[in-house]
Amino acid sequence: MSEKRNSYLVSKALKTFMLASVLASLAQRLATMTDAIVVSNLIGPDAISAINVVTPIITLFPTISILFGIGGSIMAAKAIGRRDADEANRIFTTSLSAAFVCSAVLSIALFLLTPDIVALVCPRNSRFFDMAVSFMHIMSLSAVPTVLGFTLQSFVKTDGNPRLVMLAVMSSTALNLVLDIVFIKFFGMGIAGSAWGTIICFLFSTSVCLIHFWSSHSSFRLHFEWRHMVSDVTRCIAEGFPPSLSTLMMGVCVFGFNSIVMHTLGADGMYVWSVCLQLLMLIQLMLSGVSSSIYSIGGLLIGECDMIGLKILIRRVLAYAGIALLALLLVVETCPQVFGNMFGGGNSGVADLLHSTLRIFSLVLLPFSLIAILNALYQLLGYRISSMIISIGQLVAMVFFVWLFSLVSPSLLWWGYPASSIILAAVVLIVTWVMHVRCPELAPVTLIPQSAEGKSLNFSIRLTEADVTSALNCINTFLKECDIPHPVAYSVRLCCEELLYNIVHYAVKKHPDQHFIDIHIRYTDSLVTLLLKDDGRPFNPTLGTSDSMEHLGLRLVNGICQDVTYKYMYDQNMVFIKFPLVARTLQ
Repeated sequence: MSEKRNSYLVSKALKTFMLASVLASLAQRLATMTDAIVVSNLIGPDAISAINVVTPIITLFPTISILFGIGGSIMAAKAIGRRDADEANRIFTTSLSAAFVCSAVLSIALFLLTPDIVALVCPRNSRFFDMAVSFMHIMSLSAVPTVLGFTLQSFVKTDGNPRLVMLAVMSSTALNLVLDIVFIKFFGMGIAGSAWGTIICFLFSTSVCLIHFWSSHSSFRLHFEWRHMVSDVTRCIAEGFPPSLSTLMMGVCVFGFNSIVMHTLGADGMYVWSVCLQLLMLIQLMLSGVSSSIYSIGGLLIGECDMIGLKILIRRVLAYAGIALLALLLVVETCPQVFGNMFGGGNSGVADLLHSTLRIFSLVLLPFSLIAILNALYQLLGYRISSMIISIGQLVAMVFFVWLFSLVSPSLLWWGYPASSIILAAVVLIVTWVMHVRCPELAPVTLIPQSAEGKSLNFSIRLTEADVTSALNCINTFLKECDIPHPVAYSVRLCCEELLYNIVHYAVKKHPDQHFIDIHIRYTDSLVTLLLKDDGRPFNPTLGTSDSMEHLGLRLVNGICQDVTYKYMYDQNMVFIKFPLVARTLQ
């Protein structure tokens, strides 16, 4: 029956999540780009260079938030997929606590030692050293709100509310633009005004995200269990280390790129590289939104042991990301001045160099993004060593090739970026194909297992009575083939019948034949689980206990099953029922 699985609900969840998540990530990047655009136009080109040189230091903020936010949200998504609320709450609490402690220590250190720390990434005799110190001194105060804000956003998105994160980030981005102009142009605060605007915006977006945790729909509550604290922190670090390492390596490699470009092409080359870096960071933030979709929706699917759904998810992610990246590549290749002019390069003496460089640099977009998406998937699947190797290799290889090409000729330096990503993408594809050949159970390239433990029936039907009848026949055949004890098999079939007919009759009023129900029954030695998903109006079957005829079937389900869980996520109803093989059956 796996061939009958329809992509409708997974694709709808992805569209709901990824659009909001990508827009939120792009808005976060736009907030940083706003700083660069405003300061470069209101203060001068040296201002954007000052922000650029301290980027490796600021990278420590998202590194911590990814370590505990992404690491914790991956674990929480899998726990939600297993319907383990206690573990999800415990992971949420542990992640927030660890993120706060680490960011507070970092903030104090940066504030007290700002000149010395900036001197590690920028020579003291540089013409923009003082600007960099002024900017970094204020930005050190943003460590705690930045880290906690990003961590909370990860959990809000994982809990099925990416729209709130999008609203918080986009509104704070607009606020950032206004504050930058007011603080710099009207208050004369210089580059420090940009830093203060960033801090205020992070505080604002974090406050908006907190609304989710006060609602009754939140899956997360603060729940301290000190005896599990150390093990939970260790697990969070293990899950979040590869993506956080990638972010940290980006900061280290930006320092390497800065050194190579400064030594080879001087101040003009540094300006061109700073603009290219904005493009790279824009893509990386977009990929962050895509990765969030993989971590959250994919983590839920893995927790549900739905490998077919995971394959559908990745195919859709690659298709949507590919279309968006090709469109951006076309814009940069045909109209590089559109991007260059945003950073004051239209009338500068390096305009021709900037435009030609952007055309070369944009070739890195597709291979770089493919590696990043596959790496997020490998991390989710638990291939942590492979994920760490790719995280390190992608950026180290880029630095190496840029350095190597610069030795051949300064003008060839820019070709090192696409060359490194294309070669590494080819290596990843070859290695994963070899792994597939050695273990056919793993899908080629994606390495997704063909199936989870146990036997399963995984298919989709339309919201029609005819399809429900056919589905019940398939379910009955599957239960017989698995030789499930008759009382349990009878309970499973009866629950399926009552729930499916209830969905068909009440879930969707218009065009029901254009909607689908996903049915996933899984059998192991000790347990049978039933998962039903539909995109109809929210309706919790565990509350259907009134005496009305409409609810008689749901009352019957609740009478049979002791473990019924309902969750409304990604605009979908999700009903999960466990049938232990020693469970109580109908009398």
